[in-house]
Amino acid sequence: MRKETQSPETSTEDFSLQLDLQETGQIPELYEKLREPIFSLKQTGIAPKLYVDWKKAGLAPRTEEQSWTKLSFLEYLWLKMAKELRELGLPLARVKALREYLFGGQQIPPDAFTPEVVAKLREELGKTMPAKQVEALIEEHLSGQAQAAQESYGIRFSLLETMVYSALYRKQEAGVLIFPAGDLVPWLDEMQGMGPEGQVLLGRTHVFLSITQHLSAFILDEDKADYIPRLSLLSEEELQVVRAIRNKSFRQVTVTFDERRQITLRTTSDGHLDEALSKELIETLALKNYQSVELENRGGSRLKFTKEHRRRI
Repeated sequence: MRKETQSPETSTEDFSLQLDLQETGQIPELYEKLREPIFSLKQTGIAPKLYVDWKKAGLAPRTEEQSWTKLSFLEYLWLKMAKELRELGLPLARVKALREYLFGGQQIPPDAFTPEVVAKLREELGKTMPAKQVEALIEEHLSGQAQAAQESYGIRFSLLETMVYSALYRKQEAGVLIFPAGDLVPWLDEMQGMGPEGQVLLGRTHVFLSITQHLSAFILDEDKADYIPRLSLLSEEELQVVRAIRNKSFRQVTVTFDERRQITLRTTSDGHLDEALSKELIETLALKNYQSVELENRGGSRLKFTKEHRRRI
C-alpha cells in the first residue's frame, strides 16, 4: 500500500509483478519496444493545448514541441488513463502522484524473498510453466542473477511496465486501487486469494483504474492494428486470427475457454458476422483468456493452437 506523498517503496505485492520476464535475454527487446517513441499526440485523442497544460502540471512527459511530439506505448497508455481519471474528477495533484508512482523504478529488497513469498511464486508460476523452469526462475531471483542482468543492460523497470507484462503475458486483470486518503495499491487477479487483507482493501471506498481495460481497448482499435505486431502484443497465430475476423476471410473460428465454455463464430455466405461476438473473441485473444483456438479458412486450411503450445495442422 502506498501514500501519494511518499517515494515509491517495494512490498511483496510489487515483487509478484516482477516475474513476467521468463528469460533475461528478452529484457532488452521488451524494454525497448514499450519505450520506443512511435505514437503521435493526435493518436491519443488529447488536444495539443491540454497536453501543454498537462506537461506544465507534471502529468505528461517533457517532450519536444507539440507538433513533433512522439510518445512511447507506455506514455500512450498513461495519457489514456490520465484522461479517464480527470473525467472522473480526480484532481491534477492526485493524477500527477499516480504518474510518479506508476513510472517509478521497481527494486526488490532482500527481505522480500520470504519462504511464504517463494511458496506463492512456485504455486503461481507452476500454473503456466514446467516445474524445472519454475525452479530455475526462482533461483535466478534468489541468487540475484535476474537483477544483475537488468543492471548490466542499464534497465530499470517501472511499475507500469510490470503491470503491462502481467496483463499481457500472465493473463491477469491488472490495475491500481486509488483510495480517497491518497493510498495507491497495485492490483492483480491473483490478489483475490490474499485472504482477509485483500478483502479489506476491496471493501474500502476506492476508484479502480484498470490497466487491462486500456490494453484491451488499444488492441480492439482497428486504427492501431499496425502497431500490434511491432509491439509484440499478440503472437503470430493470434494476430492471424484477429486479421481473419476483421477481414471476414475465415469460415469458422472456435475459441475454447475451459471444459465448460466454448464459442464458435461463423461467417455467412455474404460475410456477415456477429459484431459483438467478434469483438469478444478479439478481446479474448488480446488478453490471452483462452485455452485453445481453431481457425478454418475459406480455402480449407486450418490453424490450431493453445496458450502454451502453438502448432499448425
